[in-house]
Amino acid sequence: MNGLVCFPSAARVLALAFLAMVVLMTGCASHPSSNGEASSAADFQQQVANEARIQDVNEQLLALAAESGIGGGVYRVGAEDQIQVDIFGVPELSREYRVDGSGRIMMPLIGAVAVSGLTLDELEAVVAEKYGESYLRSPQVSARVTEFRSQQFTVVGAVSNPRVYSVSRQTTLIEALAMAGGVTDAAGDTIYLTDRVRDPESGALRVRTLLVPVDDLMRHASENNVALGESALINVPRGGFVYVEGAVNRPGAFAQRGNTTVLKALAEAGGLKFEANKSSMRILRRSIDSGTWEHLEVNYAEIRDNPDLDMPLENGDVVVVETDGFKAGWAGFWRNAAGLALLGFRPL
Repeated sequence: MNGLVCFPSAARVLALAFLAMVVLMTGCASHPSSNGEASSAADFQQQVANEARIQDVNEQLLALAAESGIGGGVYRVGAEDQIQVDIFGVPELSREYRVDGSGRIMMPLIGAVAVSGLTLDELEAVVAEKYGESYLRSPQVSARVTEFRSQQFTVVGAVSNPRVYSVSRQTTLIEALAMAGGVTDAAGDTIYLTDRVRDPESGALRVRTLLVPVDDLMRHASENNVALGESALINVPRGGFVYVEGAVNRPGAFAQRGNTTVLKALAEAGGLKFEANKSSMRILRRSIDSGTWEHLEVNYAEIRDNPDLDMPLENGDVVVVETDGFKAGWAGFWRNAAGLALLGFRPL
């Protein structure tokens, strides 16, 4: 037969089948699974991580609220409070006074006294000064709240129980958030507070607006846990979104939670595909001033090896991961090879 060896037909079939199995196994090893199991596991892990973060924030809120007590022990008088003012040695001037809607009490001889927003020590000093000007010599004044007003504040946005709350004491920002059931997983990074407080210099009521980062409130409560003023409105806006597209396993929009960076956004998108070009990655960011899109290059190897160099993302940023042509061709080859190997195969 001229030195040629012919396989029997059955042996040829077995050899081809063995070769097909080798090709199929190699292709599977070289290409990520497409059955969705890996994606489902990643989704579950990400959900657990998000829930753990929100639970941690809310647990800290409750702990800090318990530590803060009643507004740090400093109460400021407000409209509808009932105040007992005693002037030593002058019983005819010692009585209870109701603070009116303008924040004043009407006292004998001296008339209207603005007291809203004052602490009890400050109220005593003001009353003593006014009586001391024309009527009494070095009057000794003491004051206490006999009936607290129903102080109201409103919490809106990404909290568990947004509504109007009524309390009968001074309340801090952390206590108010704890009363509202804490933040939800849709919460952004910043809390907005608007209320009315007494100007320490002029004594006039003024509108106060504060922007308090959630992380700062947790880490530096002594500096940021302010006592609420009158007509307080606490707004916890929902976080923004960042977008990931290109050679990732789950491209799409993702909520911006905490300090969202490129690596975190890629993790939420299920990680890079086999054919991703790690050296060709960029961030598209729209300029607020000009409205044009800026292109920021990202070195994936650098930020992966040194997370301190990881780039923070802003609301609306788009992370684009390009496809490597060679890797894409290689992955396509193995997919096609696996399909050809199974051509004509019918399970028994």
